[in-house]
Amino acid sequence: MASYYAIALLSMLAFSISAGHALDCEKLQTTLYIQQRYSQDQRPVGTDTAAINWLIKDGPDAAANTTGHAEGLTIHANLAKNTWVTIMDMVFESGSLNGSTLKVMGLHGAMNGGPGQWSVMGGTGELTMARGIINYRIIQEDSASRIFETNIYVFYTRKETIVGSGATENGLKP
Repeated sequence: MASYYAIALLSMLAFSISAGHALDCEKLQTTLYIQQRYSQDQRPVGTDTAAINWLIKDGPDAAANTTGHAEGLTIHANLAKNTWVTIMDMVFESGSLNGSTLKVMGLHGAMNGGPGQWSVMGGTGELTMARGIINYRIIQEDSASRIFETNIYVFYTRKETIVGSGATENGLKP
């Protein structure tokens, strides 16, 4: 009887290895820069809330290429500590991630002057089903703007893996 269970277990293991994983993971690890220009890239939506459209760049200097936008909302959640909750989509508009997004959420502001961390809770396009973190630090700040250096660590499923499983481009089976 024990050999029957061993054979069944080995058969299931062989099938799962040969079939592959339905959601094969890829890894994205990169550094990008978000430029927050207070008067140009955000607009007030009520008290202590702003709609944002910050620039995503491939470098921290003025000559860096804009690769997308961080679009969403930021809310002044803790006035005493001057922290903001930010919910945004990082929308990539050029390069290898063109047409892809990351869904990002977390705090920023007066965080003891040190680095911070945002959660990545989803993605689209090339970054389908993304999950991970973004470690950031503010590397430049003045009265007109600030620049976040973001170190992105994300696992995702390639779009082709899902589309290739019988789903169409819009995710529905024919």
